[in-house]
Amino acid sequence: MNVKVLFATLFSMLGAGTIMAQDCTFFFPQTQGTVLVRKGYDAKGNLQTIMTYKVDEVEAIPSGTQVEADYVFTNPAGTVVNEGDVEAYCQNGEFFMDMKQVLSYPGVVSEMNADVDITDNFVNYPNTFVPSFNSDDVYMDNASVKIYDKKNRKNRRDVNIYDREYMTNESITTPAGTFDCAKVKYKMNSRSPKSKEVITGYGYEWYAPNVGLVRTEQYDKNNVLQSYTVLEELK
Repeated sequence: MNVKVLFATLFSMLGAGTIMAQDCTFFFPQTQGTVLVRKGYDAKGNLQTIMTYKVDEVEAIPSGTQVEADYVFTNPAGTVVNEGDVEAYCQNGEFFMDMKQVLSYPGVVSEMNADVDITDNFVNYPNTFVPSFNSDDVYMDNASVKIYDKKNRKNRRDVNIYDREYMTNESITTPAGTFDCAKVKYKMNSRSPKSKEVITGYGYEWYAPNVGLVRTEQYDKNNVLQSYTVLEELK
C-alpha cells in the first residue's frame, strides 16, 4: 500500500527529572518508565495520529544525561504505523534530540496504511532557561528526514526543516497540564522524488524543560493552519 504524505512537519519530545549538567536545559523526561502521549489533529480538530513514548533507559554521561525512549506511532484506528526508539542527550551545554518523532505530526503524514522506515539526524535546542541565554548567539541546526514505504523504497518523502529560531517564552495549557515553554519557529519544505512539486510552509513548537514538546502548529505558505499536535498525557 502507498504512504499518503501531505503537508507540514516536525518532531516531538518528552520530560521528567534526573541529574543533568547545570548548563543544559533537558527537553525530555529523564525518569525511567515515564509515559507520554501526543496526539495530532488536522485543522478542523479531527484526530489523525497518536504517538506514545516510554522512557526505557537513563544513563549518566560526562556532559550530563542520555535518555532512550521507545515509541509507538498509530493511526486513529489504533493500527501501528511505525515503532522504534528515540534518543536525547546533553553535549557542551546544548540539548540534542533525534528526529524520528517527526512521524507524530499529522501534517507530515496524514494517512499511512503501510509500514514505514525513516532516516534522520540529531538537532540542537536553545538553552533558553539559563540567565545568560542570548538568542542572538545561538545557531539551531537544520534537519532532514526521509520517510520510506518499507514495501516500496521508491515511495519516499523528503522533509527539510530550516531557519529554526527561538521566539519567546510562553505558558501553554494542554490536557496534560500547564507548562512554561520556549517557543521555536521553523520553516520547512517537503517533496517526493516522483513529483516535481515542493510543498513549503512553516510552524511553531512549544518546549517545556523536563517535559519536552507540548504543542505544535503547522501552516502552509499562505498562513493557513494545516495541523497541530497536543501533549495529552504525561504519567
